[in-house]
Amino acid sequence: MKYNDIKCEVIAVKTEKEICPGIAKTEMGEMYIVGARTPESRGICSQAFGAMNSIKLVLSLTDQLDSETKDYYDIVCPHGFVTFRLSRIK
Repeated sequence: MKYNDIKCEVIAVKTEKEICPGIAKTEMGEMYIVGARTPESRGICSQAFGAMNSIKLVLSLTDQLDSETKDYYDIVCPHGFVTFRLSRIK
């Protein structure tokens, strides 16, 4: 089975210091590679990961369908502070 690794990058944090006020303290510019396992060490906020999991799964298991299909999806965390961009690694 083919499995695409997914790049997950923080593209916006809606606070003055660009750090999420939640428990994970997600910061602007963080980047993760999500493959068959979730990232290790300083990983993704578990609540944000839950929100992005369905899109991550679709990107992981499918090929780009055509030239009109988006190469990325932006997901806002459940609390509304952090925007993550998910894209296939080519």
